[in-house]
Amino acid sequence: MSLKYEIVKRAVRAVGLKNRGKMTADEIIAFKKKQNAKIGIPDIRDREITVSQVSVMGFPVLKMSHNKFTGKADLFIIGGGMVGKPQPSMIKKALRFCRETGLDLYIPYYPLCTEYPLNKAYEMICETYRTMLADYSSENISVIGLSSGGNLALGLIAYMNAEHIVLPRPHYIMVLSPGCGAVNDEERERLKELDKKDFIISADYIKTAEEVMRRGSDSVPDYMIFLQLGDFTGCPEVTFIYGSDEVLYALAPSFEKAMKKYGVKYEMIVGEGMFHCYPVFPVVKEAKQGWDEMIRIMRSKTDIAERGRQV
Repeated sequence: MSLKYEIVKRAVRAVGLKNRGKMTADEIIAFKKKQNAKIGIPDIRDREITVSQVSVMGFPVLKMSHNKFTGKADLFIIGGGMVGKPQPSMIKKALRFCRETGLDLYIPYYPLCTEYPLNKAYEMICETYRTMLADYSSENISVIGLSSGGNLALGLIAYMNAEHIVLPRPHYIMVLSPGCGAVNDEERERLKELDKKDFIISADYIKTAEEVMRRGSDSVPDYMIFLQLGDFTGCPEVTFIYGSDEVLYALAPSFEKAMKKYGVKYEMIVGEGMFHCYPVFPVVKEAKQGWDEMIRIMRSKTDIAERGRQV
C-alpha cells in the first residue's frame, strides 16, 4: 500500500467515522434526518450532457443525457445506508461516470428508511427501471449500485421475481459492496474478523442497519434485508466489487453461492487491502486503479457494437 493510503487510513480512524456503529437505529435515523435537510439536488451543468429531472412515484430522478443520443443507459443507484440522500460530491462522480462510459444515467433519489420501510425504495427503483424502458431497450440498460445502492441494484431482480413483475431484465448489473445483513453464524463470524481491518464500517453497524431498513415494519421481506436469500432466476451477468479489508466482504461467499444456485454468470473482483466502495473514492492511487477498472468493465459490458446488437 502507498504511504498516502496509510495516512488516509490513520486520518479516517482519527475522525472516528466507524463510531457510528455504536449508535442505535433511532439515533442513526434522527442524525440522518438532520443531515438530509441540508442536502439538495445540485445544479450540475456540462456542455456535452443535458441534466434534467423526472418524477417517479413523486420522488425525483436526476437524468444525465448525452447531447448526441447513445441509445444506452444506466440506472445509477447511490448508497447511503438507506438513510442518506445522495451527496453533491457523488452526483459529480456520477457525471464523470456518465462522460467516461458514454452511458446516459438515471440517478434515483429513492425513498429513504428515515421515513419509509425498505420495500418503498424497492418499488420506486423498479418503477424507475420501467420508466427507462420507455426510451431504451432492456438490452441497452445496465444497473450499477454502490453500497446500499448495490442492495437495490441486484435486489431489483429478486424483487421482480418475488412480485411476479413481467418486465425484460436489464442487460448487466455491477454492484460495489452491496449493503445487506448477515443471515447466519458463519457470516457473522466473518464480519467480526474483517471488523479488525475495516476502518470505515463496523460489524455492529451491519446489525443495526437491519433494524433501520425495516423501519419498524413487518412488511419488509427478508430477502430485502438479507439479499443473499433472494431469488435470482433470470438475473443477467453480475460483477461484484469488494475491498478485501471491509466488513461487507464477509458476505461475498454467500453471493457466490446464490449466483451458482441460479446459474448466473458473475465475476468477483476484490481489491487487495482496499476499503468500502473504493473505486468511487479515488483518493489514493490504489483506488484510482479501481475507478479505471470499473469504467473499463462497464464500457466493455455495455458496448453495443462489441455485442453485435443494435439500438
